[in-house]
Parts: sequence; C-alpha cells; structure tokens
Amino acid sequence: FLVFIVCSTLICIPLAYYYGITSIYLTDVGFTEPASSMTLGQMSEIVFMLLIPFFFRHLGVKWMILIGMLAWVLRYALFAVAAPQQITWMLFLGILLHGICYDFFFVTGFIYTDKKAPPSVRGQAQSMLVFFTQGVGMYFGYKVAFGRLGDVKAHGDLAAAITAARPEGDLGYIEKLTQMFNVDLPGVDPELLSSAMNQWQSFWWYPAGMAGAIALIFFLFFWDQIDTTTPPAAEPESPDSMSTT
Repeated sequence: FLVFIVCSTLICIPLAYYYGITSIYLTDVGFTEPASSMTLGQMSEIVFMLLIPFFFRHLGVKWMILIGMLAWVLRYALFAVAAPQQITWMLFLGILLHGICYDFFFVTGFIYTDKKAPPSVRGQAQSMLVFFTQGVGMYFGYKVAFGRLGDVKAHGDLAAAITAARPEGDLGYIEKLTQMFNVDLPGVDPELLSSAMNQWQSFWWYPAGMAGAIALIFFLFFWDQIDTTTPPAAEPESPDSMSTT
C-alpha cells in the first residue's frame, strides 16, 4: 500500500500538466475551442468507466494502474511528436486517451483502496488517497508545470498573433461544441509558429519522462494482491491488517 500511495502521489505531478496546460497548448496549435475539444476526453471516460469491472477482473490492480500510468506517457509523447507539424489526429488521440488515463489510474486506485482498507477506516483511507494525489501531488504538479511554461518563450507572441487574426465573437455553449474539431491558424508567421512548436515539443517530453520513470518504479516494487472478484469484506478488521507493501 505504501508503494501505491507514493507512486500515486508522484504520478500526479506530471498529470497536472494536462489539466493546467493542455488548453493553452491546443490554442497555440490552432484549436478554436480547446475546452470543447477536451470534452472528448470526458466522453471516453464514460465509456471506459463502464468497462472497468471487466478489466478489473481480467487484469487486476497492478496492471490496470500500470496501463493507466503508461497511457499518460503515451498521451504526452503524442503531444510532443505532434507539435512541430501540428498533427491534429495525434492531439485528438491524446485527448481521447483520457478514459484510460483517468479510469485505469484514479478509479482503480479508489477501488484498490476500498478493498485494502478495513471497513472501520475505509472513509479515512479514501480521504487520504485524495489528499495525497489531488492535493499534494497536483499542487506540486501545477507549480512545476506553470514554472516550465516560461520555457515556451514564443507562446506569448504566438497567442497574441492568433488572437489578433481571429474575429471576436460571443458564442453560446452549443455553438462552441460544434467547433470542437475546428483547427485553424490564420495569418500566423511561419517562423514564429515553428519556434513555438519546437519549444512545445521539448515542454511535453518532460512530463512524459516523469510519468515513465514513475511507472517503472511502480512496476518493479508494487506486488500487492487483492481479490478482484468479490466486493470488500463487510466484517470490520483491525487497522493493523492494512498492508504496507
């Protein structure tokens, strides 16, 4: 359980790059409504949520969480590789991976914690997991991510050029959704775009490497086993029964 908590906390540092920076990146690439485009990730999340019981029974905790971690590596690698030529299908694929990235990692982690913790402290165990992942891990993740955003030095000029080239408009919610697949860079200086995209490529390799290193640590040191076929036991157990594997 200790290995699980530590790796879950650490992996949330590179995860914060997606939640905090992706919409900025997509805007620089030319997505007209990046927030709407990112809702595709929530749609895939719903699909994979329905498949969680099947995968949980057949893969088990370790492989589901590991696949979730590796999906983050793949997502950031796609963002990096797509940057120089603005390969939109790679960017959309990276967004659609959200179902695996979130469900296989976060949802499986909650299920594992629920099964591992004695009923008497199950609520506290879940709260502890949220504190370390979405609290401590994400806090430091946002610090690191926005600190490194300054390395994309051409971002400010590119964002200003895109804003100046696009007509202003106050679109409604439905109108924004209809533009989720729109990608357009009108009148942007090719040299400025190339410079920014090369910097974005370097930016995304960093969280990909972090997530990959943490996934390797998890693969090597997490060997805990739980019953994946039955619900958590109803009988109270001693808090000492929680493993520290």
